[in-house]
Amino acid sequence: MADLSPYIGSILGIKVQLHWTFVALMLLALLAAFAFGLYYFFTLIVLLFVCVFIHELFHSVTARHNRVVIKKIVLLPLGGASVMDESKPVDPGIEFRIAAVGPIASILLGIIFGIAAVYSPAGIIRESMQFLFEINILLGVFNIMPGFPLDGGRMLRSYLQRRNSLIDATRKAVRVGNIFLALFIAATIAYAALAPNYDLSSRELIIFWDLIIAMFLYDGAKSELQSTYMKHYASGLPVNAALSRNYVLVDADSKIESLYGRLVRAHTHIILARSGKELMVVKRIPTQQEYARRKYYTVRDISERLHTIGPNRSLYDAITTMSSANVGILAVVDRGRLKGILLAQHVEYIVALKAQLIASERA
Repeated sequence: MADLSPYIGSILGIKVQLHWTFVALMLLALLAAFAFGLYYFFTLIVLLFVCVFIHELFHSVTARHNRVVIKKIVLLPLGGASVMDESKPVDPGIEFRIAAVGPIASILLGIIFGIAAVYSPAGIIRESMQFLFEINILLGVFNIMPGFPLDGGRMLRSYLQRRNSLIDATRKAVRVGNIFLALFIAATIAYAALAPNYDLSSRELIIFWDLIIAMFLYDGAKSELQSTYMKHYASGLPVNAALSRNYVLVDADSKIESLYGRLVRAHTHIILARSGKELMVVKRIPTQQEYARRKYYTVRDISERLHTIGPNRSLYDAITTMSSANVGILAVVDRGRLKGILLAQHVEYIVALKAQLIASERA
């Protein structure tokens, strides 16, 4: 989905990306606006995400002020994310400040729109200011709640890191977040059941929407815990621990028909191609119809650039490189020489085995 998640530019040197799900949401909202005349509704959605972008921009600017590299800002249907370079550890105090500034920015925006609503003329302008006041205050308060990937979860973990390791602090923060989620769901059901002036469909909608939010937070907490496990165990493992040589290396200008015999003899499906110093990986084999039309002639035509990593890096560096480039394979290159490859699935398997070994030794 990388191609469907476009970059729309940069601000203060920070790239801004629209996640493909966000693009889909905005297209649906735009179609609804044209089909049903909901232009005001569409405008409010756009203004809402401008506020979300400002929230994330405050995170990014604070991070850069504290010498933390921000790779990009990604806008999602349920908010946004400032993607940090995680190759270097971030001091808990700095992480706390980076996390805290987002809710503060949203609440300040809410106050500004609230003041504007008071002094705006009655009508659509005042209604818009009132909406932006309420939604920004809600966004600020919601993000303070103790759950990943919310800012409150990161603030809680940073606080817990004063007396705990990163992985223990993450475990405790996730546990607190799960307790909060259980209370959140219970409160939602109780509110929907007891609140007056709601018909059955409205009550169902309230429960349905809050369950979606709860699932989003639960999945975010699970992903954060997995990411922390990977960081904890993979950082101590060298690239060579997961190095593989199960591939075929061919010249980029080789004919496609020459691949069959090479693959059969090597018992592999991974094909690398070299053109001078450039390394490529074959992404697809032409269909019979494409081949019959001679649409593709050489290996170069069906390959794309292969990302590389040095042999002295850790497996966690490899994982972050793969994640940033949205690829599942890396070439390990030492002084221009190809030493082997890393596959995402193999790397995760090695790290999981290492974690189990350490856990068994402690038991």
